[in-house]
Amino acid sequence: MKTSKEIIAGPDETPQASAEPPARLRRWPRWLAGTVALLLAAVLLVAYVWQPPAVEGYRSPYLDRVHSQYADSPVARFHYTKTGQGAPVVLIAGGAQWRYSYRDTIPALAENHTVYAVDLPSQGYTEVAEDFSYTIPAMADTIGTFMDAVGLKKASLVGHSWGGAWSLSFVERHPERVDKLVLMDSPGLNKEPASQTAAFELPVVGEVAVKLMRRPDFETSLRSAFAHQDRVTAEVIDETWAWLSRPERRAAFVELARGQDYAPLDQGLGRISASTLIVWGQDDHWLPASYAREYGERIPGAEVKVIPGAGHNVHEDDPAQVNPLLVKFLSP
Repeated sequence: MKTSKEIIAGPDETPQASAEPPARLRRWPRWLAGTVALLLAAVLLVAYVWQPPAVEGYRSPYLDRVHSQYADSPVARFHYTKTGQGAPVVLIAGGAQWRYSYRDTIPALAENHTVYAVDLPSQGYTEVAEDFSYTIPAMADTIGTFMDAVGLKKASLVGHSWGGAWSLSFVERHPERVDKLVLMDSPGLNKEPASQTAAFELPVVGEVAVKLMRRPDFETSLRSAFAHQDRVTAEVIDETWAWLSRPERRAAFVELARGQDYAPLDQGLGRISASTLIVWGQDDHWLPASYAREYGERIPGAEVKVIPGAGHNVHEDDPAQVNPLLVKFLSP
């Protein structure tokens, strides 16, 4: 009679594991891989295929009150307004903003100046040619393109936020075309960009974030640029969200966020020859007021004015304090 032999592991031996894991464990990796693949496909679909609905049929109360004009060029069909008489001043709005942000600035400056408030590519109602590159140099070049289109050889520039960076780039490369320069809460130092735009700089994440943005999300972001919350009315929100909700405007914003290379601007600060005014909101939660002081130290002869109790959109947030500064500085 044969007896079975019991195999006892020695001190240096381990029992042999079963060649096949239990069925439950074999199914888990396949299930997990399938789920990850589906999620990845959904994210990529949102990022690169799906388009969110844009606001339809919005009639701008502001455009009903002003006289819009258009200037054609090979780069873009610029939407702008021309107000007042005197030495020319060109107003450049910030990212995800348009000439509407200067609604309280234009009347004050127009008393002594011809004020051109323009939408650059990605802004408002300017239509851009295909394959436009949303880099800082490209955006700066459109300032010169616009000036050529409306017959301006030289002008003073007022730029806010990203619009200030584009203005700074233009004056560094074309000093002969700029009389005076005003920078309001503008990046341009070789420092970290505002944390509020960090997500849009990431591949895929940026596309998803901007496409999932809705009016309440935009309102939250806009309010963070104001210290005086009563200034952020429903009209203020709708006037920008109406066009920013368009697919091509959302895509342009992502490209702008990824083109924030300020190192070249930083290197050229000491060569700026135009008279320069730096205006900053003391309660700016996007870019700290310490940037204003650094600009003042590095741009030859620059004046610095920090506005107490004002946020990032300083000229909208507190026009009563900002407008007199601009009028005085820009006066001949």
